[in-house]
Amino acid sequence: MSTPPLGESAPVRFGAPELVPARMLNEHAYCPRLAYLEWVQGEFADSADTVDGRFQHRNTSAETGALPDPEDLGDAKVHARSVLLSAPVVGLTARMDLLEADGQRVTPVDYKRGHAPDVPDGAWEPERVQLCVQALVLEENGYQVEQGILYFVGSKTRVEIAIDETLRARTLELLAELRANTTRPEPPPPLVDSPKCPRCSLVGICLPDEVNLLRGGAADAPTDPDRVRRLIPSRDDALPLYVQSAGTKIGRRGDELVVQTRDGDKSTVRMVDTSQVCVFGAVQVTTQALQELCDRGISLCYLSAGGWFYGITRGMDHKNVELRRRQFEAASQSGQLWAVPTTR
Repeated sequence: MSTPPLGESAPVRFGAPELVPARMLNEHAYCPRLAYLEWVQGEFADSADTVDGRFQHRNTSAETGALPDPEDLGDAKVHARSVLLSAPVVGLTARMDLLEADGQRVTPVDYKRGHAPDVPDGAWEPERVQLCVQALVLEENGYQVEQGILYFVGSKTRVEIAIDETLRARTLELLAELRANTTRPEPPPPLVDSPKCPRCSLVGICLPDEVNLLRGGAADAPTDPDRVRRLIPSRDDALPLYVQSAGTKIGRRGDELVVQTRDGDKSTVRMVDTSQVCVFGAVQVTTQALQELCDRGISLCYLSAGGWFYGITRGMDHKNVELRRRQFEAASQSGQLWAVPTTR
């Protein structure tokens, strides 16, 4: 394979996998840039909403019950939770919170945090599209689907959503848009002055107002620096953990780090409360603890007993490819000083 001349980049091939998850189509319907950052660039950050969403799904994430084959449904009533199915023809895959079967008809039930919105269609478009994806997957597997149900945990409300031709067409339209976006080397532009942005978990990575301001030439981009909204970051009470006693071992137990001294004394530290781990001298860290620290984006720093810095281990939790490309591009410009914004 030939190497491109110095200063030129080799062409990069992009493309969506054969199966698009239902959740990603939900994200695309909510914000195309959000879907690109999460799926193509591998970005993710927790917020109070995402953590609460996982908590509300704690009872639906375990696989219970079984969904019989379409020809074996008969007249029985079936409840199956956390069912994973794929539809290779339409190119979708979905893990469904709950499937209710009554005779030949199967109804997907999707759990949502919060309260049911007071809108004409019963729910916002992203939630209805995600439910339609589940219906399309079920139908390709031979099941009959006429409607789906959104269950809002906050208000304990079941909202029936008709899987009609209008919703099907819109879902397939969004699927085509998402696939087209994945072939592009850069994410779609941010939303402009959208109320969705302040509560988005990726707002600190997306930087919608700043990016729109720097775009400048776009007709809908804000040109007045005062129009950049002040987005308040989430409060982080995590603190660094320093381990200095020689012979100490750091292990993992669930969501905690277990620090055991040479004399056998043990103490525990919750990882959610830990921003960084610094080990001084002869301190051992187990593979299990190291892997979990990398997965959570918690840096592990190695220092001598006297405090000389040796190195650092950090996982690949932050993958903002676009930002890295711009940084290297700026660094390659000789004789010029560039100010490159960072997201961390």
